[in-house]
Amino acid sequence: MRRCATLVALLLAAAALPLSTAVASPVHGTQDAADRHGWTGTWAAAASGTVSDTGFAGYSIRNLVHTSIGGERIRVKLSNALGTRPVLFAHSTVGLQRVPGSAAIAPRSLRDLTFDGHRAVTVPAGAEVYSDPVDLPVAEASDLFVTTYTPEPSGPVTQHGTGLATSYYATDGEDHAGDLDGGGLPSTTQSWHYVTEVDVQPGPAGAAAGSGAVVALGDSITDGLASTPGTNRRWPDLLAARLRASHGPVSRLGVLNAGISGNRVLSEGGGPSATARLERDVLRRAGARTLIVLEGINDIQQIPREGDADRIIAGLREIADRSHAAGLRVLGGTITPFKGWGSYSPQQEAARASVNAWIRDGGVFDAVVDFDAAVRDPADPHRMRARYDSGDHLHPNDAGLRAMADAVDPRTLGRPGPVRPAPGHRPERSLSIAAAPRGAVALAGRASTVSFVARATVQGAGTVRGTVTATLGETKYEHAFAVTSGGRFAQVDVAQDIAVPADLEAGEHRVRFTVRTREGRSRTTTAVLDVRRLGCGPSDDSCPLDLTGVHDRDSIATADRPDDGDFDGLGWSYAAETLPAAGPSVLAGAPFVFPSSADGVRNTVTAIGQTLALPAVRARELHVLGAASGGTVEGSGTVTYADGSTAALPLRFSDWAGGPQAGETVAVAAPYRYRAGAGRDGPPVSIYARGVPLDPHRVVRSVTLPDDVRLKLFAVTLDLRR
Repeated sequence: MRRCATLVALLLAAAALPLSTAVASPVHGTQDAADRHGWTGTWAAAASGTVSDTGFAGYSIRNLVHTSIGGERIRVKLSNALGTRPVLFAHSTVGLQRVPGSAAIAPRSLRDLTFDGHRAVTVPAGAEVYSDPVDLPVAEASDLFVTTYTPEPSGPVTQHGTGLATSYYATDGEDHAGDLDGGGLPSTTQSWHYVTEVDVQPGPAGAAAGSGAVVALGDSITDGLASTPGTNRRWPDLLAARLRASHGPVSRLGVLNAGISGNRVLSEGGGPSATARLERDVLRRAGARTLIVLEGINDIQQIPREGDADRIIAGLREIADRSHAAGLRVLGGTITPFKGWGSYSPQQEAARASVNAWIRDGGVFDAVVDFDAAVRDPADPHRMRARYDSGDHLHPNDAGLRAMADAVDPRTLGRPGPVRPAPGHRPERSLSIAAAPRGAVALAGRASTVSFVARATVQGAGTVRGTVTATLGETKYEHAFAVTSGGRFAQVDVAQDIAVPADLEAGEHRVRFTVRTREGRSRTTTAVLDVRRLGCGPSDDSCPLDLTGVHDRDSIATADRPDDGDFDGLGWSYAAETLPAAGPSVLAGAPFVFPSSADGVRNTVTAIGQTLALPAVRARELHVLGAASGGTVEGSGTVTYADGSTAALPLRFSDWAGGPQAGETVAVAAPYRYRAGAGRDGPPVSIYARGVPLDPHRVVRSVTLPDDVRLKLFAVTLDLRR
């Protein structure tokens, strides 16, 4: 009866939709069906949970993903797997990111997605849908945007919370899926929404050589929780880079991440259990040939309240048996050490040892990846090596994740299999360059360096060779490159520190970036270097407030005295060595005077509704450096002008262990913090910068802060530019 009612509801919904809208059928089938159609996963993220009970009506979301292998054509999977109501995707697109840190699309790369020939698609609750193929030849290791526009309310939004990549969104109700410059998507998120898979199809030559995908099923360690955001340093990412560099058969294997932070083998915790989600997150992935499973640490942490080693082993055996039945090779990953983690106990350690012994010697897996041996401390095998420890004694840092990737023997992954090729085409040629940031700031009278990233997007036959040059005045920096394109869009990133001499005059200067190929093609772009005078006089540009007299809290601790600070009132503090030195500094594109991190020194201002006097100047903007604890602070202060008029001063700051919200920029990204009585501790924390517009025609007198002790300010600067 329920199935009949559901069918009737879907038919009624379909009848009510415009003719240009498709109603998606759920995705079924195993990787064999995908292989017959020539598709291989290049990127994936598991549906880990939901946000918003009413959906994202009027949202455009530009999700940033990173390919592991390249192909001639692309298709995208949109997911409503965890939703409770249908979702209408009115417009979806795919295109390459123009430059890191930007929502812009690279020239000539934007493609509309269709679904059974329709631009719009309605995805039922619990379902996922593939787009039609689009001709977008994209190289390996490329940054790709998938943008969705959802005009109507729905149920909860399917997401992957730990994206660790900056995606962009807009909430204004307009369709920004086709925006090229990205200016209409001002907000950022570190989560992925709706998008769970991107597949590629090789050309004739690639199809003849074969293809396939390795799926990494795991928890927060596979999810890369403690890796550096925006760098693609999860162990599956690093494994993909290893395979690409091998230039052998395994270089054609995509690597798909199916990690979910907090995930368990047997029961729901962080998302559906590994056994419950195996079909969706592993067996249905396009081209899946090999599974690496690293699960169990979160189940172990429930002992003795729930479960035991035998139950964990039974769950892992079920995963292996079902995957073998679907034709996959299955590699078992040993569980990494966690002595020093909050819940650690001898009983839990004994369970870890039992599970690892079974993984190594049980004969169930086709091969074993000894992650435990890769990261454990030889002097104390129950503990992670210090150089691999993120600080919480459970999650590996970037170096530890690299050690884990290196522990995978490529010979155990199997070989790519035959696939049907995409239609052949003549390789095209294109060339573009962009730089980020588009504007940077330096301080007059101080020798410094300013960092830029230039990205050249190149397309040509075979290997494209050339140079990327950065020029400031008479100083030139040149980098040679060689990138395999084969007619696909390939990205060349060049990070360049530009030296700013102390005698460079104040004002705006142009930094030129030029890409030039050996055959003579070239493109140029420019960025602005703004050299500002620091001070509050009539000829100055940026006026920093002296907050020394109103500092009321020590929020920073040192390695020698991790108990010294207390940012959140619970004993956690920023680590001094992760912060800027005391004194003038440019952070998030604005000049500030950062406070002292010395032991025993108060260095932040707690927002308790107090009024701070301002220099009598006209300013166009107030730049504030701060962070909140215990969640986001939705604060509002007041600016008072010399003529007695006032204006609201929105001071919304995110939690220091969260991510930036609309209008915020991460000014300081600290990989760890200190905890009183425990020392170095995770997770990563941030200090945020926010600019608030002022009336440039009025002289300021004072600013009154919100009354919320969770908000602390590190520095404040008035922008005096005319």
